[in-house]
Amino acid sequence: MTATCREACCSVTPRLTVAELFERGFRRNREAPRAVAGAPCTGAEDNTASFSLDVAEDRITAVGFQASCCATLIAYCEYIAEIAPGFRFAIAREMTAANLVDSVPGVPPLKRDRAVLAIAAFRGALLSAANEFQRGESINESRLHLRHPAP
Repeated sequence: MTATCREACCSVTPRLTVAELFERGFRRNREAPRAVAGAPCTGAEDNTASFSLDVAEDRITAVGFQASCCATLIAYCEYIAEIAPGFRFAIAREMTAANLVDSVPGVPPLKRDRAVLAIAAFRGALLSAANEFQRGESINESRLHLRHPAP
């Protein structure tokens, strides 16, 4: 007998529409960045996106993003931000633009290229987090307060 996987990647997430994801993402888009920020990515139509992460060990604990005002791009980024917490880095790296397009229904064909931009920005943040771990640094924002006390 085999037990079902209880990892965050295998949990069932409800399918949300672009409008619902945009509404949630519009608020998250204004939040302060998380501890590890990825480099901003720019698409062909000058849309930009960048992700920031909070991580513990090899898992993502929280996701934030900054995206230009394209509703589809914000919806794709919000979907990533909602499903990624709890993922291990190895699982998060496997997310593709095709998976993203399949997971968010109702996106017009001309706007589906925003999924590539969202995935590229997310992978940039994953790369930044992995680089910090390889250097042996803690990804804890409180370290800034200990090293640089207020006058």
